[in-house]
Amino acid sequence: MGEIKLSDDVFEQIKDFNYWKLTKEQESLIDELIIDKGLNERYKNYGVCKNCKKINARSFCQPCVSCVSKRFQQNFKNWTSGNHVVDEFIQKVQLKAETIYHTIEWIEYDKFEDVEYLAKGGFGTTFKAVWKDGPIWRCNDNQWKRVGETKVALKCLHNSQGITTEFLKEVESNILVCNSDWIVRCFGITKDPKTNNFMMVMDLMNGGLRQHLNNNFISLDWEKKLWNLLNIALGLSDIHEKGLIHHDFHCGNILSNFDNRAHITDLGLSQPANVKSSQNNNKKIYGVLPYVAPEVLRGKEYTQKSDIYGFGIIAYEICTGFPPYYDIAHDEFLAMKICKGLRPKSNYKIPQLIFDIINQCWDADPLKRPNAVELRNLFSNLRKDIYDNKMDSVIYGQVKEADDINKKLSFSSPLISTGTISYTTHPQAVYTSRLLDFKNLPEPKNADNNNDLIEYSDSLKIDFTKLDINSKDWSSAQKSIFVTQPSPQPELLFVKKESSHLFVKKKSLYLLL
Repeated sequence: MGEIKLSDDVFEQIKDFNYWKLTKEQESLIDELIIDKGLNERYKNYGVCKNCKKINARSFCQPCVSCVSKRFQQNFKNWTSGNHVVDEFIQKVQLKAETIYHTIEWIEYDKFEDVEYLAKGGFGTTFKAVWKDGPIWRCNDNQWKRVGETKVALKCLHNSQGITTEFLKEVESNILVCNSDWIVRCFGITKDPKTNNFMMVMDLMNGGLRQHLNNNFISLDWEKKLWNLLNIALGLSDIHEKGLIHHDFHCGNILSNFDNRAHITDLGLSQPANVKSSQNNNKKIYGVLPYVAPEVLRGKEYTQKSDIYGFGIIAYEICTGFPPYYDIAHDEFLAMKICKGLRPKSNYKIPQLIFDIINQCWDADPLKRPNAVELRNLFSNLRKDIYDNKMDSVIYGQVKEADDINKKLSFSSPLISTGTISYTTHPQAVYTSRLLDFKNLPEPKNADNNNDLIEYSDSLKIDFTKLDINSKDWSSAQKSIFVTQPSPQPELLFVKKESSHLFVKKKSLYLLL
C-alpha cells in the first residue's frame, strides 16, 4: 500500500494526537476521518508524518520513505567522497532507502576520534573509533536527530583507491539485511586520509567467536552453545530469505560478546575492493579453506547451501572449542582431502542430535544440506528442551552423557585441563580470507566412515615425484614410518600414492605404492 497524504483539514484535526494512546473520542474521530480500513489500522499503529502529512508505514522514529529520500537528496550537494563510483553508490542507496536503517552515509574522517588498531584480515584492516555525531535515528521537522557519540568499527579496505561498482554491489547486500538483529549494521563509508583507502563504518561488537572460545570454552554449557548456534542460524536465515549469499561464512565473521547475541559480519566484503566483473568471470574463489564447501573448491559458484557447509564447520568449532584443521597446513593437499570427505574430528563428545545436524550441513551433496530456516527451528527446539530442563527429552539425556565423557577427557587432556583451550596452530594454517586457486580436485564425496579417512601430518608428507624407491631416501622414508605401539612389535603405517603425495595411515601392516 502506497503512502497516502492526508488533506490539510484532516491533518489539522489529528496532528497533535498520540496515536499509540488515543482517547475514545479521538479514536471515534479517526474512524470518521480515515474510513479506509487499511489506512485506519496503519495510522493507529504508526501515526502520521508531520513533515509530509502522510500516514507512516512504520514506527514514529522511522520517517516515511519520501521524507527520507527528499532529506538525503537535498544534502547531495554538500558532500563528496572524491570518487564518482562511491558518490553514485551512496546516493542510489539513499534514494532507495525504505528506512534510515536501510541506508548509509558519507562520513568525513575527522568525525572520528580515538582510532585504534584491532586486527588485520585477508582484504582489510579493522580499527575501532568513536563517531562523534553517531548515526541518524529519526527525523523531526525535516532535521535529522542523531544518537551522539557512538563506538564503531572502521574496516579499511586494502587497495580500494580503485574501488569498483562490482564490489559495491556486494556491499549493498549488507545494507539490505542491516535491520536484522543478527547482522552487524553498516553505517556508511569514510576514507583514510593517509592511504586514501575507503573504510566501511560498522557497528562495533565486543569480540569475535574464536577469541571467545579460546577464553571461555570450559565455562560454556550446551544451552549456551545452542544459543550461539541459534543466533547464527537466525542471522543466516535473514540473509538467505533476502535471496542473498554470504560467500565467506567462517568463524572470523561471527562477532559479539556471546552473553547475549552473536552477529554475522562482512557480508559482501569477501573479495578485493578493486575486483572487476571480467575477473569474476574467471570464477576466482576467495575464502578460508576449512570453511569453503568442496563444490566451491572445485570451481562451482557459491550458493546458499555453500553457506550452510560453512555453518556446519562453525557449529563443530563451537561444540568442540578448536579451530578446524588447526594442526595441519591449509594447502592443496587439504583441499583434496576435503573433497574426498575429510571433515574436522575431535575426541570431544558432541550430543548425537547436534552432531547429526552438523553432519548434514557438511554433506558433500549440497542438495542434502538443510536450509537456514530448518537450522533455526532445529536449534531453537533443542535449546528450548535444555533451557526448560525437560529431563525426559532425548537431547537432555545426550547432553548429560556428553558432559560425563568430556569431564573425564578434561582431566586427561593437556589441551583443556588448564581451564582454557591450548593448542599450537600450524604455521601454514590460514584463518583469513585469501585467493584459493586449486586445480584438478576430485569430485566431492562423503567418507564412508570418518575413521577410515587417511590421517596425516606434515612430517609424514613426501613428494612422491622426487622420490627414488631404490635410493637411500626411500630407505629412510621406510624407517620413518614405523611408530612405537603398545604392542611389542612396531606397526607399519599405511602409505598411499595420490596426486604426487604419499598418504600415511597408522594401521595396515603393508605398503601400497
